[in-house]
Amino acid sequence: MEDSVFEDLVEQYMPLIKSQIKKLHLTNNYIRYEQVAIIALWECAESYQNGKGSFSSYAYMKVRGKLIDECRQEIRLAKQLSLHSDWSYYKERLPIHQQTLLTEIDLSNLTENQSKWVEMVVLGGESLKTLAGVEGVSIEAVKSWRKSALSKLRKQLLSS
Repeated sequence: MEDSVFEDLVEQYMPLIKSQIKKLHLTNNYIRYEQVAIIALWECAESYQNGKGSFSSYAYMKVRGKLIDECRQEIRLAKQLSLHSDWSYYKERLPIHQQTLLTEIDLSNLTENQSKWVEMVVLGGESLKTLAGVEGVSIEAVKSWRKSALSKLRKQLLSS
């Protein structure tokens, strides 16, 4: 496909690309998602077969699918990073007002189990499964500790 023909195609389908980015709420990394969509449009132009339906329908499905795939990949990566990260790495990069906020949090109002969750999972970087194994309880129990600990910590932060 010639560059000028593809540029015309991009111009013609830019409203579709913009609307899909907006519908999927992907406006934080807008330029990146726009590039993903343009690449998907190029792939459409290369692989489109005339007798198999309209190009616009094919482009719509392909562009939307690529945007969703990219979003899923980003979420998966963020989860992996959060599961295997060291809290101190992030603490050093927090703005100063957030660092002081962390030192002001009082963990004494948490139960023993909630404190174990904070120490092992939040500060120690362990997984919920590991904590459940160490304590001899179900993962659901550890999730319950997490939920109540977060609730107490939120209340504490909002009242200060």
